[in-house]
Amino acid sequence: MGKDIHLSNLQFWGITLLVIALGLFVGLMCGLTPACVPPEEQSSLSVRDTHRSRRQMSGPWEELRLPKGIKPTRYFLELDPDLSGNTDNFTGQVDIEITVDEPTPFPRVHIKEMTILSSALHTKDGDPITIHDEFFYPENEFYVLDVNGDLAVGDYTLTLNFTGSLIGHIVGFYKSTYITPDGEERYLATSKFQPTDARRAFPCFDEPNLKAHYVTTLVHDTKYIALSNMNVSSTEMVGGRQKTHFHESVKMSSYLACFIVCDFNYTEGFTKRNVPFRVYAPDFQINQTIYALEAGINITDFYEDYYQLEYPLPKLDMISIPDFSSGAMEHWGLITYRERYILYDPMESSESNKQRILSIVAHELAHMWFGNIVTMDWWDDLWLNEGFASYVEYLGANEKEPTWQMFDQFVSSDLLYVFGLDQITTSHPIIVELEHPDEINEVFDSIPYSKGASCLRMLNDFIGESAFKTGVNKYLTDFAFGTAVSDDLWERIQKAYEDETGNNDINVKRVMDTWTRQMGFPVVNITRDSTGLHLEQSWFLVDPNANKSAALYGSDYDYKWEIPFKYVYESDPSTVMTKWMQYDDTDDDVINLPPNGEWYVANYQEMGYYRVNYDIENWNALSAQLSTGFAAINPSDRAGLLDDAFNLGRAEQLPYDVILDMTLYLTEETDYVPWTVAHDNLMWMSEILRFQNMYGLFREYVVTQTQKMYGIVRWDNTGDHMQKLLRSDIIDLACGHGNQDCLTEAVNQFSSFLSGNYIAPDIRDNVYVFGAQEAARQDEWDAMWTAYEASQVSSEKIRLLYGMAQTREVWLLSRYLEFCKDESKIRSQDFFNVIQYIADNSVGNPLAWDWVRKNWEYMVERFGTSNRYLGRLVPSITEFYSSELKLKEMEEFFAKYPEGGAGERGRKQALERVRTNINWVNKNAGVIEDWLKNNQ
Repeated sequence: MGKDIHLSNLQFWGITLLVIALGLFVGLMCGLTPACVPPEEQSSLSVRDTHRSRRQMSGPWEELRLPKGIKPTRYFLELDPDLSGNTDNFTGQVDIEITVDEPTPFPRVHIKEMTILSSALHTKDGDPITIHDEFFYPENEFYVLDVNGDLAVGDYTLTLNFTGSLIGHIVGFYKSTYITPDGEERYLATSKFQPTDARRAFPCFDEPNLKAHYVTTLVHDTKYIALSNMNVSSTEMVGGRQKTHFHESVKMSSYLACFIVCDFNYTEGFTKRNVPFRVYAPDFQINQTIYALEAGINITDFYEDYYQLEYPLPKLDMISIPDFSSGAMEHWGLITYRERYILYDPMESSESNKQRILSIVAHELAHMWFGNIVTMDWWDDLWLNEGFASYVEYLGANEKEPTWQMFDQFVSSDLLYVFGLDQITTSHPIIVELEHPDEINEVFDSIPYSKGASCLRMLNDFIGESAFKTGVNKYLTDFAFGTAVSDDLWERIQKAYEDETGNNDINVKRVMDTWTRQMGFPVVNITRDSTGLHLEQSWFLVDPNANKSAALYGSDYDYKWEIPFKYVYESDPSTVMTKWMQYDDTDDDVINLPPNGEWYVANYQEMGYYRVNYDIENWNALSAQLSTGFAAINPSDRAGLLDDAFNLGRAEQLPYDVILDMTLYLTEETDYVPWTVAHDNLMWMSEILRFQNMYGLFREYVVTQTQKMYGIVRWDNTGDHMQKLLRSDIIDLACGHGNQDCLTEAVNQFSSFLSGNYIAPDIRDNVYVFGAQEAARQDEWDAMWTAYEASQVSSEKIRLLYGMAQTREVWLLSRYLEFCKDESKIRSQDFFNVIQYIADNSVGNPLAWDWVRKNWEYMVERFGTSNRYLGRLVPSITEFYSSELKLKEMEEFFAKYPEGGAGERGRKQALERVRTNINWVNKNAGVIEDWLKNNQ
């Protein structure tokens, strides 16, 4: 209890008058000086900013987009990052040459979390334009200039001096650190701007269609090198520090600019046209860059031939970044990567690591054409960048590694993967209206990437490779160094098709609009009678009780599609037939019955973006064929049959006895692609059924179905690339469902690892996961942590991070979660991964869910609601929840923290998934139990 205080009347009035006087003085000073600004506002206010400017006003700055009448033409930019540790800030100056096409009031640029130190505006002839006022409008991240009327038509130069912080974020312009093998901490300054973070590094017109030339200078200590999009033009010493000047860039969008100051080394090679190609990394990791260098050169040469268009810059660099928020980023001429997606050590990295590096390198290099030479006009056409890169990466990867079955892997990795998101009502179209930065960040999901790639693959298939390539080349050359929209692509492919075939029977825009401008996809339901096979399409939703009218987006096509329905008959699998299904066709679509009661396969090689539900007679015939001779059906179609069956079952469109009968043949399956699809679907069922009393029966069934293949692959590190990928999936299924021989060997291998013995990297994932589950107590866990801290191989560090999350010791997992708050233990780039890894553990999931809810305000403060990885965290944790209690917890959490930011759509998707899971368990657990009892 506090001590009582007594004041005399004189003391009381004296103190009162003093308080009033101080209040008047502070109020007067706040009206006269810009320093009296709340700390949260100071970071983005100019020295001229006044109290009047900061008041709530209405004006054109409330519009989300920049004014159309002003365009930048050239940036002269100098950045000086302080890596000494004294300030951890950067300073800079930018002269932006702008052209005003129409009189424009309140000219403005984007800034975020920076301080404007001074500003000036001049005409082309050098005459000053008076700036009467200037202020920051945080809602739209605008720095607004008041020139007392309209800025007249003409050419101008806007000069801004500014400063910002290099720490507290890993987007924009920021400081990254790494530790050398001898324990020395070193620093670099680097950048990552896509989609809307260039404004964190320098004042700019941060919209993709406002392309300009960049003339960049980086200031740094002599122990560092400087890198940017272009090659170095000159260097000079100023005040004991070096200024590195770069050649003027081609026209490019702000998000493609890149600035790096580091002390890295490089390996180098040359393309066929003698363009220097370098891969940068710290000295002690430079030997891990060889594979990416070889792949990069090979793929660049291939793309130049494929696109029939030369890479336009004088050099091409790739660089490993220790702290990086994304997987990689296609900065023009200087591609940045998270370490594990570019560094490959044959003794420490697995075949899956190698394939991931190849795919991402191929993806980013594809952007040098799609995205960089031609950029989408606005983020609603993001898929023109990402869909193309996601499709073409398979062509590039196949060129480098033709034995890796990359085209078959597309089916499992992209097509069937994105179906999972696109079969719920909270999905979104490929082309979707976007304005706010949170919406832009939110849409960087698998729809523009994997669905975009799948639709392009389908287009290539039905239009023909030659016409497709010709149209793409025309698109790239017509819009080179500019921007485009989807219709521009359709027009050029249409013309190429008509020129090459002399036909106009396919309307490319009509077809593709149904796939890009409405969300979702169809299932083609097939029934048979004596007149033939009758085809009918309908919108496929995995939740049979979904409220279609509550979908976030409407459809101009009533959720119907233009479908190139392809099929083959058993007796003639080399003859592929096509039946076009029109979205507005009211006639019955019918194809011939297969001869002699044969089976048939539709959506041949899974080229179309749709599912197929056969008549029961055909499902049974296909199941029998798989059991007696699965090789008669190609691997892509076997994968598609399995995935369609499982998901049709979830949608209550196919009985589970038919579905599970399809899995009986897996005892004989030997191909990776069908097995990885079976793996994903069986694991989904396993997670949903985990807390049902019949889960033991399901575990026994999975062990039985994998027993033969497990006996073949075992733990030996033998076989080719595909066999090594298959081994990992088989062990995961076998050990994960209680195969005791498998678990015993996992513990033996884990003990060997703890004793310091070498474990082949292709089985380490399984060793760490199941070894930790079975045997990781405190000493073993701490040994894994020591190995994590000591490793200089990023892929190994990730394996260990995941393995440590699989211990069954609750207190160790709780401690691990708290480690996430300490950046000296868990890097910011791995923060969300570690929480998800723990949530993947059935013991750790409730801990992770409780921890996230308890620490939500901390995470919002640290990362911000505009962080798309924060937005995806809760949906990833709750993906397999299937009880009303968990659903209520989620609803209460979202109600307590209603600001979803870049996770707003993800929240709706999470709730929809859990409601679907609850319904699925109620409807299907008993049916599956009966089937398992009858088939043990």
